[in-house]
Amino acid sequence: MKIIESLLEAISRLEGDALIMHVGEKPYVVTSSASMYAFRGPVAWGHVELSSRLLTTEAVVDMLDQLLPAEHRKALDEYGAVEYEISQSGPTRDGFTAVAARGGDDVWLEIRRTPATLGGVEISAETIDKPPATVPPEQHADTIPPVEEPAGIDELPPQPPAIDESAEPEVPFEIVEDEPQLAPTHAEVDELLTMSTPALMSAGVSEPGVEEPVPVEVGVAVEEPEPVPDVVAEPPVPPPVAEEPAIEKIAEDVRAEPALPRTSPSAVILPLSRSPIPTEPPVEVRSASGTPVERVLRIAAARGAATVYVVARSHPVIRVDGEISVLEGEPALTAAEIERLVMDLAPARARDSEPPGEWVAEVPDVGRVRCVTFRDHRGPGVIFRMIPPKAISADQLGISPEVQALCAQPDGLVLVTGARASGKSTLLSAFVELINRTRSDHVITIESQIAFVHDSRKSFVSQREVRGNSEVAASAVRSAFREDPDVLVIEDMRTPEIVAAALEATESGRLVFGSVSAVSTVAAIDRLVEMFPPDRRSQAQTSLASALRGVVAQTLLRKVKGGRVAAREVLLNTPAVASLILEGKTFQLPVALASGRRHGMMPLADSMAALVREGTVHAAEAYRKAPDREALLAALRRDGVDTSFAERLA
Repeated sequence: MKIIESLLEAISRLEGDALIMHVGEKPYVVTSSASMYAFRGPVAWGHVELSSRLLTTEAVVDMLDQLLPAEHRKALDEYGAVEYEISQSGPTRDGFTAVAARGGDDVWLEIRRTPATLGGVEISAETIDKPPATVPPEQHADTIPPVEEPAGIDELPPQPPAIDESAEPEVPFEIVEDEPQLAPTHAEVDELLTMSTPALMSAGVSEPGVEEPVPVEVGVAVEEPEPVPDVVAEPPVPPPVAEEPAIEKIAEDVRAEPALPRTSPSAVILPLSRSPIPTEPPVEVRSASGTPVERVLRIAAARGAATVYVVARSHPVIRVDGEISVLEGEPALTAAEIERLVMDLAPARARDSEPPGEWVAEVPDVGRVRCVTFRDHRGPGVIFRMIPPKAISADQLGISPEVQALCAQPDGLVLVTGARASGKSTLLSAFVELINRTRSDHVITIESQIAFVHDSRKSFVSQREVRGNSEVAASAVRSAFREDPDVLVIEDMRTPEIVAAALEATESGRLVFGSVSAVSTVAAIDRLVEMFPPDRRSQAQTSLASALRGVVAQTLLRKVKGGRVAAREVLLNTPAVASLILEGKTFQLPVALASGRRHGMMPLADSMAALVREGTVHAAEAYRKAPDREALLAALRRDGVDTSFAERLA
């Protein structure tokens, strides 16, 4: 079976909406069908990976060479984007359209499926697997409606002849019961996708509508073809080719799998727009396969470590749930081993840079890791920061509906605050993930380090890694205005210029998310106002009272059974809160916060007390992290919790 036919049949059997192939990502099918659970491989709702390998530029270009005719490939190179209707013949009558885009080394291919219909009813894998019902011949003409021609297609495939009422109607699909077949495995798709164009040609995959040329040796005269004799010899029998497994088995696997709850009403197809690859990326991606520290990183990842510290003449150290510990059983590395690791792993730019270099490595079975080199009194060292494969959703973080509703605001300012290492970046990333899943907007993020990478789903997300002083960050925020974003995310609002730019963005009808370091929601508002000089604070209070939509303060607490959980304080900008901000009476905001529970507000002390009452967090841990300990003790006593531990800790 040819590679194109195999992939098209995979889309149909998975009842997918589209197959996405983008350089640097794994090929996957976007689908909302329950048949996705029968596929053997990594599965997430609406996302079925067809391969375990990341696609290279050569692999996607080879796929385009096999799929597009010569004139369409020329149009792709000239205009950067092209659309082509694929002629498909096989067990499925689904229509397919290929949409390709190319910009430099960034190549993107999407094969969209138009489901086949019979009498206005979509033909799916489930309906294909059902045997045809036995209908008397005289009832066929009434029970089977004619096949309607799809609208909006210039060139239609040959239509079947009209149904003869006196004849037996043909079954639209042949049912094969005695030879169950399986879907292509990841290894088979990997082999197909990584084959070069000559290899695919030799395997029997040729360009559509193009005959394979006869090889001609250089320097040898080409003889004229001999006249064809009257008696044509029988063509040589081709060697037997092992049939590639089809996907008939998927429907049986679906019926055998337990039903899983649906979390998304429909699938999402990626838009054509893609963020261009920068000519000089700030971080280079390298492969860490075979390096001495690869084993240490795998062990650390298995233990849930966020950071790994490797330095000469010292045992590897990991950070798990905010706590530092030595990785037992691992020997100390010498200075020569660390230097050899950097030489093997780091790109040339990071090896020769001073101060220490920084880059991103792709480690098998671990994922993307950000590497930072340093040198201390023991010698050279490297810090590895694990980059999560995808952003954590708002539901996984346990964000309340009132806070999630902030992501639906058309404009305004939403602040995220907390102490250092309190998970502010994770919370902002969850907001971006929620917007990307529920809104059709243009989202721009300004980040010091890109930790969570967001693929454009329903929204177009463009992430910017901005390093340098506050002037550079403020310039990046102002530059983003020219791109007309709907949502702007600023990781650190640390200067009055950045705050002023954010408030200006809200006045122009944009929704802005920003983070500021403070221990509570009230302290965050005070800090924003105090950034401005005294002569500008009144204007800042007026803008903030009008633009603010809500403030979320987060504190991470260690759970009793291991791990960490977030306690959150939520302040919403009700008319009473806006009036206090406008008048500069922020010292009265705690009273408004406590009386706003009916609006969805939550004091931090109440959130911590609830975790203690549920048994998730020990009372002493909450007391140690609480910014207002008296308020926490009052909330614990109100819930009937023994607070005698506070005297012992004092």
